[in-house]
Order: sequence, then C-alpha cells, then structure tokens
Amino acid sequence: MLRPFALSLILGLAGAAQAQNTLSDRVTLSHGSYSSGGGLTIAAELRPKDGRTALCGTWAQSERQSSYTSGTARNIVQLASVYVKGQRIYQDLGFMPQTAPRLDYAGAPARCVLTDLPWRAGRVPEVFLPRQQISHSAGGGSDRNITFRQTGAGAMGQGLELVPFLTRNSHLLRLAPGPTVAEGRYSSGGGVRLAAEMVSVNGNAHLCGVWSDLPGQVDRTAPLGHEILRRSSARQGGKTVLKDLSGLRRVRARADYTGVDATCLDTGAPWTAQHASKALSLRLPAQIVYRSTTAQGREVIRFQP
Repeated sequence: MLRPFALSLILGLAGAAQAQNTLSDRVTLSHGSYSSGGGLTIAAELRPKDGRTALCGTWAQSERQSSYTSGTARNIVQLASVYVKGQRIYQDLGFMPQTAPRLDYAGAPARCVLTDLPWRAGRVPEVFLPRQQISHSAGGGSDRNITFRQTGAGAMGQGLELVPFLTRNSHLLRLAPGPTVAEGRYSSGGGVRLAAEMVSVNGNAHLCGVWSDLPGQVDRTAPLGHEILRRSSARQGGKTVLKDLSGLRRVRARADYTGVDATCLDTGAPWTAQHASKALSLRLPAQIVYRSTTAQGREVIRFQP
C-alpha cells in the first residue's frame, strides 16, 4: 500500500505525469525474462524533491510473447521493489506508466513518487523483480512450465518468431550475385550486416534480402538485431521504397550472400524497368541502443552504420 504522501504526489501529477515527466540520461534499467521467451524492462531513476528522494520510472514488455505469459507483466511490476545500497525505499511499482519497448529509455514518459529517503547525489536505484511461477506443466498435457526471473534482455527479448511461418516461406528467392550490402557496428563489438536486391514478384517490386548478426557482440546487443532492422529502410532513386526491414530472413554471417535463400517484402509499387537500373541503398540507423546507470558507472552502447 502506498504511503499518504506518495499517494498525494501521484494524484497531483496524474493529469500531467506522462506529458511533463520524462526520464533523463541517468536512467537505470532492470530486465526480467520468461523461460518461454520475451520479458519486461523497468527503467527508473532518482531525483531530488524537497530534500527527499523521488523515484521516477516507466516499464515496457515484449510485443510478442507466449499466450501463457500475456497479461502477467503488470502483476510482476506491482510485486517489484526498489533498493538503494541494500535499503528498500519503495515497494509496488504499479504507479509507473507502461510504454512501448525501446532501445534507449532516456526521454521516455515517466511518473514519480516521493520516498522517505533523504536526497544524496550519486545514488542509483536497484530494482528487484521477484522470481515467479507463471504456469505449471500438467504432466504430458498442453500446459507449459513457465517461470519468470530477473535476467536476459527484458522487453527486447522475443518470445515468438517475428516473421510468421507462412510469410517466411511464401516468397523465398535465392539472391543473385552482387546484392547490395550494408552493415553497422556496435561500439561494444559485433554488429549487423544486411544484403538485399530489388526483384519483380507477380508484377510488383519486392525487396528480397537477409541479415546477419556479426560476431563479437555482448549480451546487451545480442537480441537487438530485429530492432535495428525495424528502424532500417531501403531507398532507390532518391526515394524511400520500404521502411521497416525486420521481415527479412536472418542467416549466418558470411562474406558472400550469393545464392542465399532470402525473404521478399512487397514495396507496394508495380515493377518497372527503373527498379532494375537504379542503384539500391540500405539505410541502417545511427543511434544509442543501450543506456544504463549502475553503482559502478554509466554504460552507453551506440550503433553506427
């Protein structure tokens, strides 16, 4: 149960919390994952308020996850608690608003509550997400034994295949020699490589291609490939022909993608001779893909094409 002063602060900000409160670049991330895939992330930070410490934050969950775990994230958030140097300062983070999963939570809409902790600069929140038994196996039945624990990629973790089975196998085409290739690197190591070409499929212009994770990645970046592709685009003749390339097929990294089975995405435009003659360019985003502040310091990872 919330203390009266915390409740009054929430009620006072209720009408404008999401519009006026946003997280800063000193945000701290905490991740939890389901054993079936997918999970949630809580982004929090501490701020001064009348000599005491205000706790601000937001949370997000994976867009795609098992039906067994759907609807359980909010309950987990309500069971979460926050510690500062081993001292619990708040329990039940249900006051935090839900937001869409993102790479960088700086600037994300947030809500704040006031705690009893006197303000001291340099402290960071440590969010504890309790282990949960989501479902129990019925012993040979269809039920799955699913648990939740504080680990993994959180809201960036995927519980289901991003490209549905029928879509993935309906328009496969082997890439011709010399497809357009683009790649980007994480500042922490490793990266993403993309290979694609424009092809006529049933009279429409399609972008056919594949992508690969490049070796050398750290745990923070390993699950981010699909999100990088979602923010990528294809341009031809100075115009964007397709946004969101996350439907392309993931394959093992290689130097030559000739002959690799690729997924084809419909651009919605009729095929013309210009599609074959104009150069294709693949645009990957340049941005911060991970940011978190811990007691040991701040970690920032960038992706650069």
